[in-house]
Amino acid sequence: MKKKMIVAAFVAAALVATITSPPMKAEAAAIGASDFLKANGAVLKKSSGTGATVNLRGTNVGGWLTQEDWMSPLGEFAADRVGWSATASAGTPGSALDGSSTTRWTTSANQAGSEWIRVDLGAPTLFNRLSVDNSNNAGQYPRNINIETSSDGVAWKSVGNQPGADGVTSAKFSPQVARYVRVSQTATAGALWSVGEINLFNDPVLNNSTHTATASGTAAGTTPGLALDGDVASVWQSGAAQVPGQTYTIDLGRNVDMDKVLFDSGAATANDFPRIWDVYTSYDNVAFTHVASGYGTNRVIQADFQGAKGGRYLRIASNGTSAQWWSIAEIAISSGNNLDRAGWAITSSVGAAPGNVADNSNGTRWTTGAAQTNGQTLSVDMGALITLNNVTTDTDKNSSDEQDYPRGYNLQLSKNGSTWSTVASGVGTRKATTIPFVAQAARYFRIVQTGTAAQWWSIGELTAGLYNDDYSLNNSLTSRFGAAGAQTVINAHQDAWLTAGDLDNIAATGMNFIRVPIGWNTFLNLDGTWKASPWTKIDWVIDQASARGMYVLIDLHTVPGGGCPWGSCGRIGPNPNGFWGSATYQNWTEDIWKAIATRYNGNAGVAGYDLINEPLIDYGEDADDVAQKSDYYDRLYDAVRAIDSNHTIFLGAFFGLNAIASPSTYGWTNVVYEYHPYDMPNSKDWTAQNQLVSNELAGLPAKLSNPGVPILYGEYSLYYNDDVWSRFMAGLNAQSVSWSAWTYKVKGSANDGFAYWGMYYNNANPVPIINSDDSATFVSKVGKFSTANFTQNARFVATLSKYAAGSASYSPVAINHSGWTATASSTATGASTAGGIDGVNASSWSSGQAMAGGEWYRIDMGSNKTVAMVTVQTPSGSTWDYPRGFDLQTSVDGTNWTTAATGIAYGWKRPISITPTTARYLRITQTGVAPQWWTIDEVTVNSSY
Repeated sequence: MKKKMIVAAFVAAALVATITSPPMKAEAAAIGASDFLKANGAVLKKSSGTGATVNLRGTNVGGWLTQEDWMSPLGEFAADRVGWSATASAGTPGSALDGSSTTRWTTSANQAGSEWIRVDLGAPTLFNRLSVDNSNNAGQYPRNINIETSSDGVAWKSVGNQPGADGVTSAKFSPQVARYVRVSQTATAGALWSVGEINLFNDPVLNNSTHTATASGTAAGTTPGLALDGDVASVWQSGAAQVPGQTYTIDLGRNVDMDKVLFDSGAATANDFPRIWDVYTSYDNVAFTHVASGYGTNRVIQADFQGAKGGRYLRIASNGTSAQWWSIAEIAISSGNNLDRAGWAITSSVGAAPGNVADNSNGTRWTTGAAQTNGQTLSVDMGALITLNNVTTDTDKNSSDEQDYPRGYNLQLSKNGSTWSTVASGVGTRKATTIPFVAQAARYFRIVQTGTAAQWWSIGELTAGLYNDDYSLNNSLTSRFGAAGAQTVINAHQDAWLTAGDLDNIAATGMNFIRVPIGWNTFLNLDGTWKASPWTKIDWVIDQASARGMYVLIDLHTVPGGGCPWGSCGRIGPNPNGFWGSATYQNWTEDIWKAIATRYNGNAGVAGYDLINEPLIDYGEDADDVAQKSDYYDRLYDAVRAIDSNHTIFLGAFFGLNAIASPSTYGWTNVVYEYHPYDMPNSKDWTAQNQLVSNELAGLPAKLSNPGVPILYGEYSLYYNDDVWSRFMAGLNAQSVSWSAWTYKVKGSANDGFAYWGMYYNNANPVPIINSDDSATFVSKVGKFSTANFTQNARFVATLSKYAAGSASYSPVAINHSGWTATASSTATGASTAGGIDGVNASSWSSGQAMAGGEWYRIDMGSNKTVAMVTVQTPSGSTWDYPRGFDLQTSVDGTNWTTAATGIAYGWKRPISITPTTARYLRITQTGVAPQWWTIDEVTVNSSY
């Protein structure tokens, strides 16, 4: 799944039912020898391609045999705590830094408002988030915390002040470079304050030093630039009381993909936060896109765009009213995975213009200007201690620079610029070289070129970051606990994440198929040697699924070095990622497939072999890239066919049919082409998701005709749009096209648009801290992610079940509005309740007041009707007037009401599928909070779909 490509993530339950009873048992007959699948023309058939046609319909069991941090619970990286020490107002604060969930620091007295814990980080360190975990000591959380930083332990600056939370209190603030951090508990409570662990994080944000800003008004003595100067004690102020229309606009100087912005009004002006705020992005400072909106309630506000939004300009608007001025002390804009390089000091031992490696253009470069010889260096001073685990070099595509990769390298780290340690050694790869290592803090890093070659050593762009991907997880676990200890942690996760009961859940939907994403680390150690028992879980899932009448597609979801640039391919990296330039990694992958083919040759329960998940050499793949990819596919195809001539081979047509050769080019037979359509930036736009489905369905006849092989939609998500999901799967079924929705489980909450695709979701338990939690804590934490601790996404499961049963029809029957009447809790002046039921774009009903929760809109349909789906949409010109949360209730008499659905709207048009029921009355209650009025352009009710 390609969440990290564009990015992602976002607590009310949406259309859910908590698991309260054992799962249903599967009723399908077990798969036998006669069920062996092979391609026959553009369909799959049993009896090795001569029997009945089979349309595979199922789900993915992602996050089980490979880590994807947004979905599975194997953890996140925090700042390296080596060299840290702690003091406190009382107790033994060292227990808050020992990585153990069974120890704690505690005040040993009820909270009085004067407790504190202070951490000395040893040297100036960059961080912008803090977590305080009291999960194992329920109720002993800080009622309010003030977070301060200091360079000398004497002068302190407050960077955040907020209420605590039982479990994990997470505080986000503007980036700080400091040696000391102090957390003070400032409230009173009849409970202890206990801290199991305290951690800092450096989430990637842009460095503001190169940005400029303007504002609609500025107080004397302040300037807009004071909100971008890195000093939380200096403040821009509006110089006037808050009124709607005040703006603050940042010019980033270049186009950037952004997904969040944090703005802090400052400690001295903490009450000057905007009462209502809106955020916009723009490419030209003229046409702006509205990306976030909300109420201000504290000095620190983080606006989440729920998907990356591009632009050069970012505008924050204050649209509320207050006697207070509007003030901003600091702003932090989230973007991508890499550290922002503004402020880096870059030097080299040879060549000119080393700064070119950080100018956001591969077209300019630093180069040695001479043949490669041992000892050439490129060095970086990042200005502060930063925890990182990856450095990448990249060059310009289709240029001679592609061959100027280092023929050998050492990567060295230093905290002080004089004492260096080598953390990685290797050989570079054509065009791009990614250098991973165990996460650790450093201020300096340098690449030492150790090879010899006639080519120069050239770098177009140099990036670094702290990446959370499958490789980095395994690398850290192995370094900390050894290979056996790492496997213990992984086994604990896998044993909890997927059980026989989960396979019962899947089978109970009527699905006949699961795609099983598997990481290459399941088979091999990091050095490429084989693990002693790599087959246990794979054998188990194939046997268990087969017994329930479900096929398994073996999906090699990650390959060594990464087959694409985002984390779901196992390793975040450049274009091309490390796999495509490494003969060693390609050999390892071929060996894995030879072993798989040998083990499962003849196994009817295996639907086939998915050779590489989402293979992508470059975002702008050209003919050479496609040829390279297809040539390697052919190599794997030949290796498998030499052992197993019968199993179907699945090949990724990613991002489309033009990204892979035709089967006739290589003589491939018994193959399936696989597609993964997503539109993540427009997750909240029903029209965009519907258009995606229209495009895919319209293109199927041509794809099925040429190249004339079966098709699998191996992954996809259409977010909260039950109708669009239905139309897509019905259309696929109608043309005998196979599908596996993404995905069975997601730990995210129900109000996260990137979680709705989970059949089970909403597990808020804390995840491990990869580089500091001890082994026992790891095992304890991952054990809380069994499905019993999740919530079933009941309506999504019902939608999947309908089409898993084979339905090929999506024919929604809308109930005629004739005779309908409507009433509401309030109505804006000039509007009418009839405006919500008089047809799209005719007129609208509006509440006439900001959404506060409790507003309702009631429809009397005149007589009892069968209700299966209710769609609520806002006018095209008021797309932010959607209800932030809803309860949908039905009644036959207008007095006694039954709740049919509860959830969030997630965008201007929200189709709500329900269990078909008889009702005359519908009542939609708005349950969220937002500064906009609630507006309804049209309510559509379907009796079936």
